[in-house]
Amino acid sequence: MRVKAVRAKNVMLISASLLLLLGTLAVFTASSFKSLMITDSDSGTIFLFPHIRKVFVGILAGLIAWSMPSDKLKKLSPILYAGSVALLLALLILKGSHWAPFINGSVRWVVFWGFRIMPSEIARISYILLAASLVSDGVIRARSGIGVIKLAFLAILPAVLVSLQPDFAGAMYILIMMVVVLFLAEARFRDMLILFLLMITLASVVAFSSEYRRERLQSWFSPGDATEASVYQPEQACIALGSGGIMGRGIGRGRQQRGFLPEAFSDYILAVIGEETGFAGVMLILILLFLLLMSGWIIADSADYLFGYLVVGGLIASIAVGMFVHIAVVTRMIPSTGMPLPLVSWGGSNLLITIGTLGIVSRVAVERGKK
Repeated sequence: MRVKAVRAKNVMLISASLLLLLGTLAVFTASSFKSLMITDSDSGTIFLFPHIRKVFVGILAGLIAWSMPSDKLKKLSPILYAGSVALLLALLILKGSHWAPFINGSVRWVVFWGFRIMPSEIARISYILLAASLVSDGVIRARSGIGVIKLAFLAILPAVLVSLQPDFAGAMYILIMMVVVLFLAEARFRDMLILFLLMITLASVVAFSSEYRRERLQSWFSPGDATEASVYQPEQACIALGSGGIMGRGIGRGRQQRGFLPEAFSDYILAVIGEETGFAGVMLILILLFLLLMSGWIIADSADYLFGYLVVGGLIASIAVGMFVHIAVVTRMIPSTGMPLPLVSWGGSNLLITIGTLGIVSRVAVERGKK
């Protein structure tokens, strides 16, 4: 089993490396037009070099995460969780200041010393680590009603703070991770069903309480009756995907990122890849992501201690949810929401957290015999 896990780790790391390389190329081609516009045709790499720096910082974070054995991760998890909640509270307190500026209508980043950090990304991962630690140490029993309530509270607290930014998708992301952790910890079906129904009810109330979110839902359910602004991004993404054909227009020859497709190198980067490299390029990215996810699950299934199983299962599920949401948004399967494609899109916090996650998973792959 340990040999199987090590082999899976190697496949996972090779897949991740290829995704980072292809993602860097995609970020360059998708951002070059905007870069030229910003610099008055002086430079097409204004977004490329910061992305490369973030990749190297992420690799450093992954190496640090890999160097930490499970017992240290357990001790660190409450500190990470408390720190993420504190950052989320700081966002609400400092809302609108230069420390927590409004970006695209919400306050999601803490800015200091020129760096931007998204606390919701840290909160999601720290919840998985803390929940896995508490369940594996027997502090919380997931098969008891009170245990489910405790695990739910630990997720609901940061989710509520994230929803106040406002970031409804980020809050739901954390709650989905809560359901995943409960499933992995073998919580009773009855308790999970009750919790799921409560989540659906609450999500419906929140979704329809905002005119902006109602408009997005309307544009998804009935595009013909929606306003032009609400369907603009999804339509441009579909145009980009559809125009790529089998082999694409050619790298650097995409048209939609030339001022037509907003957030081309982050939230809609798969559409750019589809236009420039066609069905073949999209399938290559999806195959690499599938190999990464399946390798991660093999590592989780091979872990001979509960903490490793819960952590790897939760972290790999976190990457999978981000991937599926990005794909679903680009293909108009769900309403539009900002979600980068893991290891491919331009971005700092998500890239750093994802690579750090792979460091933790790689560590579990080579550990053995721990409780």
